[in-house]
Amino acid sequence: MIRKVAILLATVLVLIISTIGCGDSDQEIQTTITPTQGLNGTPTTQPITLKLVTSPLANSPDGQTYYHFAELMEKYTDGQVLVDIYPGSQLFPATEQWEAVVSGAVDIFADSTYYVYNYVPDVMVFYIDGLWESYEQAYAALEDSELPQILATKIDQTGPVKTLCILPGVTTACIVNSVRETQQLMDLEGFRTQSAPGAPPPALYDYTGMAAIPLSYEETSTAFIQGVLDAIHRPPHVITAFKTHETAKHALCRTSWFTSYALIINRDSWEALSSNIQDIILNKVVPETYEFAKMTFREAEAEALELIQQNVDTLHWVTQEDMDAYLEYAKTHPIIRTQMLMVDPEIIDIIDELRPSNEHD
Repeated sequence: MIRKVAILLATVLVLIISTIGCGDSDQEIQTTITPTQGLNGTPTTQPITLKLVTSPLANSPDGQTYYHFAELMEKYTDGQVLVDIYPGSQLFPATEQWEAVVSGAVDIFADSTYYVYNYVPDVMVFYIDGLWESYEQAYAALEDSELPQILATKIDQTGPVKTLCILPGVTTACIVNSVRETQQLMDLEGFRTQSAPGAPPPALYDYTGMAAIPLSYEETSTAFIQGVLDAIHRPPHVITAFKTHETAKHALCRTSWFTSYALIINRDSWEALSSNIQDIILNKVVPETYEFAKMTFREAEAEALELIQQNVDTLHWVTQEDMDAYLEYAKTHPIIRTQMLMVDPEIIDIIDELRPSNEHD
């Protein structure tokens, strides 16, 4: 009898503790999980561990975002869901991470949307020169339009996956080089720079006369440091994360595409989670991860640009006149035209409507 009373008291105590800090009773979700909840709501005392793969380094803004995501998962599930992160392409190259998540070899893909375009061509909307004019336009697209839901639906239809979030990145790109000062785009002529293996050179390369050297993401920085490449074309924070600014002597910066990132989970891994945990991820973890990314990328870009400025001999920004001349050329370039054809016209219209220079009364 005493044993039964003790068990009853312990059960009541667990229930009382589990409700502390949950806020008002009319909240959309319960943000605390009792220690007896687990996969499919079955009793367990073991935490659920999800494997997350990504190509960025841990100290990059995207890496920091994914580690924050992991911290929020542990926090809001009371340690019942843990995320093991494998940064820097430890398990799979960037180009193979998608297949790893689809096959179930790992649970979560967390990386640039660029690596999804072979399966969902519409994500190329983020990488079309001239389509994005500012951070304000980019944030409006992710926060005030149907774009994220449209892309999530298309991604989820390609295989056994569930899109958790499209995260904001940066809108600035820098071309750093070790050869000569570059004040305008045409000063890049003749530079050997990286290009994705199996993909045609970007329109900018043809316009400026840069020579494209096919290299994987993981090989690019080493190739620049060793002199195999004369220049690297990357967002500022990627340049500093791989310390290529320490080798560079000159930089030319411009507003370009809108780098974005995706959190995508294997469908079986997602459905194995209890509905309570799923609600917590979607309504607590994901929104806070998004806001963290928004703040972190902007701060990282500013810090990276300052660090590049301190290390190189010269840094210039592409003028609007110079950029307009390039964009006029790009309109008829096969790569840009192909990218435009890859994207659903509805998506192009959404982005175009949000241009600051194309505001409607």
